[in-house]
Amino acid sequence: MHLIIGGCGRVGADLAEQLSRDGHDVVVLDHSPEAFDRLGAGFNGETLVGDTTDKEPLLRAGIDNADGLVAVTASDNANLMTVEIARELFGVHQTVARLFNPAREDSYRKMGVHYVSGTRLVAKAILNELPTGTFPLHVSFSDSDVEIVQVLIAREGHGATVAELEGMATVRVAAISRGRRVRVARNDDRLREGDVVVAALAKGAHRRLRGVAAHPQMAER
Repeated sequence: MHLIIGGCGRVGADLAEQLSRDGHDVVVLDHSPEAFDRLGAGFNGETLVGDTTDKEPLLRAGIDNADGLVAVTASDNANLMTVEIARELFGVHQTVARLFNPAREDSYRKMGVHYVSGTRLVAKAILNELPTGTFPLHVSFSDSDVEIVQVLIAREGHGATVAELEGMATVRVAAISRGRRVRVARNDDRLREGDVVVAALAKGAHRRLRGVAAHPQMAER
């Protein structure tokens, strides 16, 4: 997934390192270049200097193709404005804002803003709020890079064979659900738009299937 983190304080840096280790494409945006000193040596994403509430830095960060955005600056107003820009102007489906002032919680809920409040364990709470798997998860194995997921085949994947799908990424297809029928997949099975494929997938391989897979929210319907 391509994820943008607005703000590189302690929470932002912790999130960036964790998401980067999980194989996601991470861009961290902060108005202060010195803030990026908090990032550890294991971070392999991108850093950009700029205001999270300005469209131009967000565009440089790739917001028009972003799967998610987290706003964790030191300002509630900036965090709210950032997620609203991401949602309303760029159609980013997954956004989370850090909230310092608990008196605003009712307003955030009425606006439909996903937020994490408080000062302790904020990074972990945000990770729980931000679904970072591209596809609905069936099974996740501890200490493993393999997940069992379901993939909704998009129009672009119509006509591809199971073998061709497996050749696009580190994926092994187990079953195909079409309408009310579910069957064990064969290599020469041709997929149709709307098919739901159950497969074993290596973490980090989700983005290689973007050309054939529909948005995860559609797969959950």
